[in-house]
Amino acid sequence: MRKLIYQGFILTNSEGHTDSWKLTIKDQHRIGSLFELRRLVAYYLELGVLPETRVSLQDVKQVQNMMPKNTVIAKKR
Repeated sequence: MRKLIYQGFILTNSEGHTDSWKLTIKDQHRIGSLFELRRLVAYYLELGVLPETRVSLQDVKQVQNMMPKNTVIAKKR
């Protein structure tokens, strides 16, 4: 079985054929060529209808951890 991560979504190829990639988003499954599924992900991302991926949630947490906490910015007079 081969796995490919594209834009945070996992595409799997269990049969080894080029036209049998499987994309799973929540409880929906799509089977098609790698080209078709990449275009589908890009289209859904453009529409903004895809759920947050695990990768994007980790990025948000990293940015939040890098931000200083409870800092007070003094006003310049």
